[in-house]
Amino acid sequence: MSKHYLFVAAAAFLSACSSHTPPALPGRLVPVQLFAQTMLPHAAPAARQLGVAPEVIVAHAALESGWGMRPIRHPDGSDSHNLFSLKATPSWQGETVSILTTEFIRGRKLKRVERFRAYPSFGAAFSDYASLLGGLSRYEAVRGVGPDARAFACGLKQGGYATDPAYVGKLIRVTDSLRQVLPEAESGV
Repeated sequence: MSKHYLFVAAAAFLSACSSHTPPALPGRLVPVQLFAQTMLPHAAPAARQLGVAPEVIVAHAALESGWGMRPIRHPDGSDSHNLFSLKATPSWQGETVSILTTEFIRGRKLKRVERFRAYPSFGAAFSDYASLLGGLSRYEAVRGVGPDARAFACGLKQGGYATDPAYVGKLIRVTDSLRQVLPEAESGV
């Protein structure tokens, strides 16, 4: 990997963690509101466990699932309820589903088949998500950030949650969009 690429990648990452401009409101207001209203009750216990505002957790689920419009599905078409695109590591004992996904490896965008966790419900997915982020030291920076979407996004990126170099900015924009739809959401934890 060239030094120039590393510099550009580092500059992009650091700029995403320092400032941003709020995005325009998503065009599909009703699906966004419906997704948020459906997921906020599931997000609340996870948010309390992590010390993060519930809308930040819902925004993360929205980013990973396309506001629920791109669910990870089993071969029979049923929903895996994996809103956070959590991969099934070798230690995972639950159900799995394999799908084609995009990863950024050494700066290159690659398509590959990966195994993902599957859950019986959205509540189970949020619970596992909170246990994962709350139990691994590499995600310590996401805990206790309250409504600070930037700190949460940067903590995820630093912990290795996503390979997309634009992930921080994307999560901040989705959180801002969610807050425009549900302005009362920015109440913190």
